[in-house]
Amino acid sequence: MLFRCIVIFLAITKIANAEVSFNNDIRPLLSNHCYRCHGPDENERKAGLRLDTFGGATNDNDGIKALVPKNIDESEIIYRITSTDPDEVMPPPNAGDKLSPEQINTIKQWISEGGKYEKHWSYQKPKRPVVPNSNFKALINNPIDNFIHNKLEENDLKPSPEASKETLIRRASLDLTGLPPTKDELKQYLQDQNEHAYEKMIDRLLAKESYGEHWARMWLDLARYADSAGYADDPPRTIWAYRDYVIRSFNSNKPFDQFTLEQIAGDLLENPSQDQLVATAFHRNTQTNNEGGTNDEEYRNVAIVDRVNTTLATWMGTTMACAQCHTHKYDPISHEDYFKTFAIFNQTQDADRRDESPIIKVMSQGQRDELKDLEEKIKQLENELIAKNEVNLKALDKWENGLKEDSKKWKPLKSLILKADSGATFNKLDDESYLVSGKEAPTDTYHISANSSIEQITAIRIETLTHESLSHWKGPGRKGNFVLNEIILSSAQNSPTKKGRYVRIDLPGNGKMIHLAEVEVFSGNQNVALKGIASQSSDYLNAKASRAIDGNTNGDYNKGSVSHTATGKNDPFWEVDLKSIQDISRIIIWNRTDGTVSSRLDGYKLSILDKDRKAIWDKTFSKAPTSNEVVSLSGEEHARFSKATSSFDQEKFGVSLAIDGDDGGHSGWAVGPNAGMNHHAVFELQSPFKHKDLKFTLKQTYAEHAIGRLRILVTDEPLPQRAIPIKIAKILQTPKEKRSDQQISTLLEHLAEINPLANELSSQLVKAKDKIKSIKPSTTVPVMKQLGNEKLRKTHIQIRGNYLSKGKEVTPGIPAIFDQPVQVKSPNRLTLAKWLVNNENPLTSRVMTNRLWEKIFGAGIVATSEEFGSQGELPTHPELLDWLSIEFMENGWDMKSLLKLIVTSSTYRQDSLINAEHRAKDPFNRWYSRGPRFRLSAEMIRDQALSVSGLLSSKMYGAPVRPPQPNLGVKAAFGGGIDWKTSEGEDRYRRGIYTNWRRSNPYPSMTTFDAPNREVCVVRRDRTNTPLQALVTLNDPVYVEAAVSLARKMYTVAKSENNVVSGLQEGFKLCLSRTAKEDELGKISKLFNQSLEHYQNNPELAGLMTGNLMDKNNDSFNNSRLAALTVVGNVLLNLDEFLMKR
Repeated sequence: MLFRCIVIFLAITKIANAEVSFNNDIRPLLSNHCYRCHGPDENERKAGLRLDTFGGATNDNDGIKALVPKNIDESEIIYRITSTDPDEVMPPPNAGDKLSPEQINTIKQWISEGGKYEKHWSYQKPKRPVVPNSNFKALINNPIDNFIHNKLEENDLKPSPEASKETLIRRASLDLTGLPPTKDELKQYLQDQNEHAYEKMIDRLLAKESYGEHWARMWLDLARYADSAGYADDPPRTIWAYRDYVIRSFNSNKPFDQFTLEQIAGDLLENPSQDQLVATAFHRNTQTNNEGGTNDEEYRNVAIVDRVNTTLATWMGTTMACAQCHTHKYDPISHEDYFKTFAIFNQTQDADRRDESPIIKVMSQGQRDELKDLEEKIKQLENELIAKNEVNLKALDKWENGLKEDSKKWKPLKSLILKADSGATFNKLDDESYLVSGKEAPTDTYHISANSSIEQITAIRIETLTHESLSHWKGPGRKGNFVLNEIILSSAQNSPTKKGRYVRIDLPGNGKMIHLAEVEVFSGNQNVALKGIASQSSDYLNAKASRAIDGNTNGDYNKGSVSHTATGKNDPFWEVDLKSIQDISRIIIWNRTDGTVSSRLDGYKLSILDKDRKAIWDKTFSKAPTSNEVVSLSGEEHARFSKATSSFDQEKFGVSLAIDGDDGGHSGWAVGPNAGMNHHAVFELQSPFKHKDLKFTLKQTYAEHAIGRLRILVTDEPLPQRAIPIKIAKILQTPKEKRSDQQISTLLEHLAEINPLANELSSQLVKAKDKIKSIKPSTTVPVMKQLGNEKLRKTHIQIRGNYLSKGKEVTPGIPAIFDQPVQVKSPNRLTLAKWLVNNENPLTSRVMTNRLWEKIFGAGIVATSEEFGSQGELPTHPELLDWLSIEFMENGWDMKSLLKLIVTSSTYRQDSLINAEHRAKDPFNRWYSRGPRFRLSAEMIRDQALSVSGLLSSKMYGAPVRPPQPNLGVKAAFGGGIDWKTSEGEDRYRRGIYTNWRRSNPYPSMTTFDAPNREVCVVRRDRTNTPLQALVTLNDPVYVEAAVSLARKMYTVAKSENNVVSGLQEGFKLCLSRTAKEDELGKISKLFNQSLEHYQNNPELAGLMTGNLMDKNNDSFNNSRLAALTVVGNVLLNLDEFLMKR
């Protein structure tokens, strides 16, 4: 505030010699003194006068105009601000903000010069300014210095000399990695005499993985990232995969525009990757309230409000919150503008649910690394397997010769009994195949009974064959092509069926919900549930119980065929009334499959009830079906398939779809382009099927695509048993000596795929592929997911911000003050994201550039980095801000390049020592007359202490950890499961970014150093100085352990050199990256000697301090000496120079 007054005073003293600027001189006066009653907010506007626009100020009101350009006497505003009449003067006396004579003169000069209005500076697109000249040419490293020197000269200041190399490497290392330099890094830089040594050092720091861990912290404040859900009970939330995504993004130097698109609308990108979906958790960091009695819709609205405010604050430095309840009083952002933006975020599936859905399963970084290594190994092995060497060619010959024996391995099933739902007939031909003829139906299912001549079956071969009698290219479908949607193999019935009328599913427990894609109830081969009446305990939206008996097994809720009880109810149920007693032989339960919510059915109970609703059979299932669960009530055993291969797959109709559990019309095997040819498919079983009486069901639900001729064969040969693709069969027909190199390579690729145990390399390949299959996602993360077009919500203006008080309906859009994005029919989050990082957007690049500058220098070029509107401060160096903003955009939104540009400037490299001239002319270093100097952030202070003491773990990523903290006697109000349990091993000493962040009870030492609770977006942390902070670094368990560990380092050096002073110098250099001066060394030596005497006189206290770790028989170096060194270490960790960046 003091600086703002100084800037205004300096501007006023120069006003007589310079033209008045509306943005720099007039807008701040009007904003602070007039806009509250005469600004954008029409509901608060007095006397119908609007002063924030030229049209409003010059409007004729009964012959009176507030502003008459170039005419002071006729301008009512001058009369009002100079009046001595308390009933006439403005601002009114009770406002308490009377204009000063200097301010009145400024307004007079402005009107005399024409009373011109300008668009607010930050709403104007930045233009690249001309780089000014500098009289300090020897001190220029890049154009930043030209702009800074220009302002220094204007304010009669000079740049400070460059800081020492020790200071520079410590400063840069803290700024870029959040950690002090290591001994080796310090030594390397100090010994490098190359003229580019500094730049090379910066490049090394930017390449370190600790860079991403440090800068991600800044972004997590903006993203309001926390490991808890917030509000009163504040339960744990699993969302750390998002934090890891941010770290990886910074380390990989992901362009900021791409970083933006992924977080705002990653789910709306084309074929989004797992990382892009995880990125959308940026807006799933909003709080959720699951306390009993709360209204989900109310808190869903609260979350949308938070997303609007956070987005505009993060990317555009704009405070939108005011406009939630009324038109902004100071900026031209209307109440309607707010809800147009609200409408963009109002179309996602999340809804303040306890289970945080929608969520996705994701791999940890360790799993990602393992997968990457395995994929590289597989690629190498596959290349070796298709090499045309002696071993591979010999294996190829062996396989090809063996094909001649294959025909003997397959046994055709004979004496089949075939029935079709359509009533079609089956005619047996001489080759044991069957030709279908007679009646037809749009869809059909073939039921086949057979007796096998072999004891066990390992695979089935279905052949679809052509015939002269079949239309459209002679088959193999009855009308050319066919679609086999599902194949089912079971044993014959060997026990009685269950006779019942009702089939019921119960899910005992509180806060449960049932969702079902389909429930099939078979009496013989007929699904009798289709004609039943379904009901359930409650309905979620339109997901009625009847959806589960509509014949559609598609488990994607968004496709409109999944039933769903209301969320969060107790003991929900679903049931179907079959209308009469039925012989029930089999029930198939089809679960919801979209997202990661299938486990909601864990523990469900399936029952059959008689006509009096008495249970005659029931079974409880601990685990929910991932797709479907087949429950046999007649003793039938159902075979499970493991793999399917075919001679040819039509695009999007691969043979694996015939065994995927989905019998929908578009999920099946077809041969489209190659109709008119014989085809075959081989289905391998998970385990041998040891039954001779067999039942096959071939479902064909794609209209007019039934099989016209087929043959079924079985084998008991060991797996693998694979089909021969058409293209392979054609090559095999070519004599070996006439095959091309490409044909041989194709055969080798096929052999490696189907016969993976042919040699040692293939065996390694199988193991690597099996290992990949065994790696399952280890965590989940809530994500954004757009509603389907048919479910989009209507958005209304909320009167006074009350979600229950609805005004007129609005369409999605952005505030009208900004240049609008390219017109699209229905703007969504992707539209918004693209607009945010469009080069025409006036704010995003400025805001991000200013934010990076702020982190380096302690304050932004715009000091109010959270507010670029009329209530924010003006930029101290507007031309520099625009030049950097355009550099940022034109260099591909490259954050590392921008940071390198800043830290390689001579402005950054100045000594931070303040002198009398600085205190008088630049007390807050806003003209950058010296280098940056300010206290480190909470995480940096802790990480630095662990680093210099040798305790810091380099382990990256993964679940949050719980480092030691003082025993404050605090217990969780809602269950002991969330009480603090200190992590073990290296997890005690990981970087602060991995610390468990509970909103209602953040890590105490970090909050003491101004870390936020992250309930809302925090653009700029406060920086306070309190006595409590000293108590933390002196007494907190982390800092005590660090002091003991640092003492051990000093002890080791002292003992090896038999010189305590050497150990003290070691500790000093580790902490401050420089050698102690003689007087400094004298002071810490004196402290050591005093402490040593104390502990020698009180050996039991020394043991408590050190944990009795030293050799008690060593007279020279013992517990007392280590304890004394611990005191020195504790003091070093509390030095001002250690806690500051200088």
